[in-house]
Amino acid sequence: MNSLPSQLLRTDFGHEVYDRWYLEHARHNFEAPDFVQKHFPFYEEVLQLTKNDRILDAGCGIGSYTREFARRGYHVVGMDKSPHFLSEAHKITHREGLEIEYVLGDYNEMAFEQPFSVIFFEGSFFYESRGGSFILLKQSHNNLTLDGRLYFVHSNPHIRKQQFPMVNLSEIQKNVYVLEMAEYDEKGGGERCVWVRIDLETQIHYKCDYFNMHLRPHELKDSIVTAGFKDCDFYKKTRN
Repeated sequence: MNSLPSQLLRTDFGHEVYDRWYLEHARHNFEAPDFVQKHFPFYEEVLQLTKNDRILDAGCGIGSYTREFARRGYHVVGMDKSPHFLSEAHKITHREGLEIEYVLGDYNEMAFEQPFSVIFFEGSFFYESRGGSFILLKQSHNNLTLDGRLYFVHSNPHIRKQQFPMVNLSEIQKNVYVLEMAEYDEKGGGERCVWVRIDLETQIHYKCDYFNMHLRPHELKDSIVTAGFKDCDFYKKTRN
């Protein structure tokens, strides 16, 4: 290793370095077509979807769920803050011969002229809005029709904290070291996640960290009602 001074650069979803790593190494099984298709009957039932619905897939990533909505004949718009994820989504969508509108933007700041009847988060809602879960719930409510429905996944804190502490180390490849760490903060009621990438030749450090708050069911319900939603239903969902 050389003696160059280290340089720390902040990164996040939407940053080229982080997104390139994610696309190469961190695509999870819930983006696989067979997994997506297996769960769609559940989404269609609980959201009471019709072909008249206008759906926003918020935090759509590479568009795995967006494309399945489109394949089934629904009017869907995909939204993500990462131009690199959306570029991949466009490539796959074009390859499949589908026509889907993708919007580059942060769902924490969504403000659409035409509201949606359904806003759908799958595996993205827990990347906290800057103002917390309530702000994102309120933002979602403001972009829904009067009879609109919101779907998102929220981890049960009692189950989630049993999975920590958790540390994942990747091997050094081509003079690059990547470290992933996550631990449960009992006092804060959520998990602290850190991703670090170190270029051993240039000594440039890239770091992404975020906190995922896990509300208890009664706290989550209170936030949902306070945000303006008339009612809510809880369903147990597994990744299997």
